[in-house]
Amino acid sequence: MAMDRLPSARWRLERIPALAWATGALAALALLFAFATDGAAAVLMVLAIAAAYWTIKEARRFTIAPTNDEIELVGLGELTPLLEALPDPALLVDAQSRIVGSNAAARRQMQFEARGQFLTSVLRHPDVLEAVQAAVHEGGTRAVEYESSTQGARHTRCYVAPVTWGADRAAMLVFHDQTARISTERMRADFLANASHELRTPLASLTLLIETIAGPARDNAEERDRFLGMMQVQADRMRRLIADLLSLSRIELDEHVPPSDRADLVAVAREVVDALNPVAAERGVRIELVAPADGLGVVGERFQLAQVVQNLIDNAIKYTPKEGVVRVEIARGGDREETAQAAGRRWDEAGRAALLTPAAVANRSYAYVRVEDCGPGVDRHFLPRLGERFFRVERELGNERGGTGLGLAIVKHIVNRHRGGLLVESQQGKGSAFAAYVQLAEED
Repeated sequence: MAMDRLPSARWRLERIPALAWATGALAALALLFAFATDGAAAVLMVLAIAAAYWTIKEARRFTIAPTNDEIELVGLGELTPLLEALPDPALLVDAQSRIVGSNAAARRQMQFEARGQFLTSVLRHPDVLEAVQAAVHEGGTRAVEYESSTQGARHTRCYVAPVTWGADRAAMLVFHDQTARISTERMRADFLANASHELRTPLASLTLLIETIAGPARDNAEERDRFLGMMQVQADRMRRLIADLLSLSRIELDEHVPPSDRADLVAVAREVVDALNPVAAERGVRIELVAPADGLGVVGERFQLAQVVQNLIDNAIKYTPKEGVVRVEIARGGDREETAQAAGRRWDEAGRAALLTPAAVANRSYAYVRVEDCGPGVDRHFLPRLGERFFRVERELGNERGGTGLGLAIVKHIVNRHRGGLLVESQQGKGSAFAAYVQLAEED
């Protein structure tokens, strides 16, 4: 990158040192005395001219050291105001690999202040240092991608370009954070790999069952019916998986847009409990609902809130033993910390994890739904992973129950869209409890 040199600072009278002023005054007096004196006029004239010449030369050469609040930029440092206009961190490095300019974003990210430091004192990646040397000495432009672990897994693309500023040569470095893009790409790749694996398993089972019916079981009606029933189970599993994948995809499309609708969380929970009572009865499980009689208004989309409650209750029914009870509680909390305390910290010996925590906002209150089962509970080290796509505790323990592994992921994404929180506490031998909380609606 080549630039023409800006005009240098103009010579100003106030920058002439006091000694030069004094010498100039004496020279002027000497000239006057020379014209008024006959004997030594010639010698005084020579001295006056020499003093005047020295005065002008000294005034042009000498620069008074500026104060901190009126620093005069010289040479490559004159480019610093241009760096401040860049939104990304940027550095200007001279031919000796010293930092001669930087913007606030770079100083904040790399945690340095003083100019004149060597680049290696704030950045040690060899490819970037090599690109800087190539830019200064060869005029080459490069883009270097690297990963640093100083602030977690941060991925950065550094653009290095040459700068010619009069006789000076330098390199400009602009750093662009790629962490979000790379994380999204990895998440998409992992999601596709997991989805393909989950679909491949029932599809392989269906293929094997069809081959069995078409071959050895063709003339055996009893075996044929048994295999058809197994095929129906696998087909249902594929249907549920595809439905959950589509649901999760739709939720993610609007996840950045918080809902503005109002819904009665108590009414939503009652409808879901009524719909799931027959399912629970088939498993010998009873659902118990504890909720305010007059309802509880929250900010949220009714259909998605129903998905949250349904998935939590479905999950609880699956792990509750026969003649057990699934307890569903709807209640008003307080602020974020008060709600987390009321909804997710009740069992003294339980392990706990906050799967999702909203940003702290003043004057915001929440309502929560807490769903408890009386199942075997979840080991503490599995709790932080609950809510990951396709993660199932029973798979880790070798006790597959046939779920899709997307139910809690759907809950987590819906609650995130509602700018709420998701908690879990579990105690082995006692059960597990999941609590989701969303913002209370303002009362009219």
